[in-house]
Amino acid sequence: MKKYLILGAAFDWGYRKGLDVFLELRSKLSSAYRIVLVGIDDNTEKAIPNDIICIPRTNNQYELAQIYTAADVFVNPTREEVLGMVNVESLACGTPVITFNTGGCPEVVSGSCGFVTNENTTDNIKHILDSGSWMKIDRQDCIERAREFCMNDKYKEYVKLYEKISHSKSGV
Repeated sequence: MKKYLILGAAFDWGYRKGLDVFLELRSKLSSAYRIVLVGIDDNTEKAIPNDIICIPRTNNQYELAQIYTAADVFVNPTREEVLGMVNVESLACGTPVITFNTGGCPEVVSGSCGFVTNENTTDNIKHILDSGSWMKIDRQDCIERAREFCMNDKYKEYVKLYEKISHSKSGV
């Protein structure tokens, strides 16, 4: 039986970042799924069942990229998020994303690279995982989507917007 690796990553795990969702998912998913959580501190790890793999926070970008790349799908059940940089990081490594409809997450994840759940529930994420539709996502589509968030390109867009606004206010 093939095993699928579900990845979650956060800096400060708790309710806001959906730790409870992963705990509930573990109890509802078949043994075909393995959950790996990155960014777990020692205190949080004590409260997590042994069948969830815990990896401490890493500042090593290469190591983090390897973890994202090894995953079959990235799940981000965040309840508070400005942009969802972890979503962009996952996509940049070719890993599709399933995320809640929270903050900037819907702007990052398009239909070609993942799913945004409008009903922010564990059951909805389980339904998406069980449907297998995420398996049909092409890793290259994920990478292409992540390129749309290139830092230098965004800076150029901001400068153009600033210039446009400045010129319209000055009457030029």
